[in-house]
Formats: sequence, C-alpha cells, structure tokens
Amino acid sequence: MRVARRIKQRMYYALLIGKEPIYERDDNGNIIYRIHDGERIPVETGYFDDIYTDPIMFFNSISGQLTENELQAFGTQNLADAKMTYKRGQYPFKTGTLIWKQSEVKRKENGEIDPSSADFRVMGVMNEGQLFWKAMMQAVSNNEH
Repeated sequence: MRVARRIKQRMYYALLIGKEPIYERDDNGNIIYRIHDGERIPVETGYFDDIYTDPIMFFNSISGQLTENELQAFGTQNLADAKMTYKRGQYPFKTGTLIWKQSEVKRKENGEIDPSSADFRVMGVMNEGQLFWKAMMQAVSNNEH
C-alpha cells in the first residue's frame, strides 16, 4: 500500500512532549505569586497546557476513507476522521501529535505552538503492520484554548 508520490503534499507535524502548569494572572497578565518561607511561588490554576516540539516538515497524504476494521481497532470511543499510511517507523507519530495539512502553524503570545491552528490530532497509531503503519487522526476544532 504505497502512497503515490504525485498525491503527497507538504505538511508539518509537532510531537506532544509534555505539559506545563497554567498560572493565575492579574488584570495586567502578570503571574500571581505567593510567598512561602520567603520564597516566591507562582499560583497554579490546576490546569495544564500541552507542550510540543517545533513543527517538522514532511510529505505524505491523508485519507478520509476509514474502514470499519480500522475504526474498531481503536474502540467505539475513537472519533477518527482521517488516516495517514506510512512506512513502518518512518515518522515518530504518537497520540497527541499535531498535523498541519493546509493551515498555517501559529504560535501563542509566549511563543509556544497553538494547538488550535493544527488541522488534525493523532488519536492513535496502528503499528502492528510489518511494512506499513497508520496514524488515525481527528480534525482539530477551531475553538480549543
């Protein structure tokens, strides 16, 4: 199941590499601190932002034609909208990876990747194949934080 070179297009991906706490801020946008034993400690909200690698360019294609077997492989809770087939181990995709197919990669004010600018988020990777793997993806809604 090769992907014809003529249907491949330039895209970008960014790997999910961690999370960082979101801090409470004052009306001016400054982080609020509390003093504990003489040390300034930022006040956390209890929420976290995902942290991603810088986007990496690659060439492939995305298909919206999902088989019943592919959907069942990820369980009934999976809401995959598309898939990408690629050579075994060709890309380091994992759950949470962002894919930009047509949209421009955007950044937040702090310079971090803006996940809502991506077109797709990898929901899982079918990596049991000997020659080809499949990344199952869900379209990113434009109303993410």
